[in-house]
Amino acid sequence: MISRLAIAMLHQLAAEGVAPWLSADATSDFDVEVLSHLARRELVAGVVLTGGPPAVLHRVCDALFPAFLATDGRAGHVSVAPAVGRGTSAEDLFETAADLHEQVGRANVLVRLPVDPGGVAATRDCLAEGIGVHAGPVYSEEGYEQLLDAFFVGIERALVSGLPLHEITLVAGVPVGLLDDAVDARLAAVPGPRAVAARGTAAVALARCLHRLREDRLSTDWWRVIRTAGAQLPLLLWSDPSPRHMEALVGANTAHVLSVRRLEAVAAEAELAGEALMGSNSEGRRVLKELAELGVDLGTVASDLERAGQERG
Repeated sequence: MISRLAIAMLHQLAAEGVAPWLSADATSDFDVEVLSHLARRELVAGVVLTGGPPAVLHRVCDALFPAFLATDGRAGHVSVAPAVGRGTSAEDLFETAADLHEQVGRANVLVRLPVDPGGVAATRDCLAEGIGVHAGPVYSEEGYEQLLDAFFVGIERALVSGLPLHEITLVAGVPVGLLDDAVDARLAAVPGPRAVAARGTAAVALARCLHRLREDRLSTDWWRVIRTAGAQLPLLLWSDPSPRHMEALVGANTAHVLSVRRLEAVAAEAELAGEALMGSNSEGRRVLKELAELGVDLGTVASDLERAGQERG
């Protein structure tokens, strides 16, 4: 069950234009009926699913499919991971993603792909073939810019092929909690009050810069053309957020993904105060400069996190 307080938080996020997503382990007890109810009320826009047999995946996709239809593909997505890891070739990633998409047989399924050279190329090719993608983790502006390049090329190819663009989605996952933990571990070794004050600031600063990067890319005449043809806005998905992240990362056409347990914890502490991302790029830049002056280079942190992900994957 989800408490009334958590339901109120979902209502507030949705009212601010933030899409609430849930993360769930399908191998444990998972109430698909509750999920379906929340999706019908537009309180859950997507699910990041881990594990579970195909029958559960089908049930979850079917539970969210009415929301997918009602919103013309803006919501109702289910993210699943193919059985491949980082470092896999683009060709193998694409083939595995296409096979998974065909096996699931649901238009609202998103295939999770890494943000490495092979993953970015596979993302481009999946989008071109009408397959939605949840790409991540994104730890840097460079990685996100490469994803946006892949998005535009893939969507343009899909447009030329006559595919229904409203059914093709790119979601970029940004693990804000993990990123702050990694940066704060480095700041702990830096003496002085400036380093103490800088703890817990990196992820929000990066998110502000990523948001501005996306808005700049969506201000072009060509984007307006493909948007008119039905293309969906690429979504920024903040994962593993703390209450402070929730408060600072409120912005239209973004999303937060939380487990039910974390949703309950955040609902008890976070106080949303409206749009917080638009026009925040300068502050994000200032914080990243401050971190660099303290000896913490976000590019190096991103490389370390990506390397650790490769070793785990």
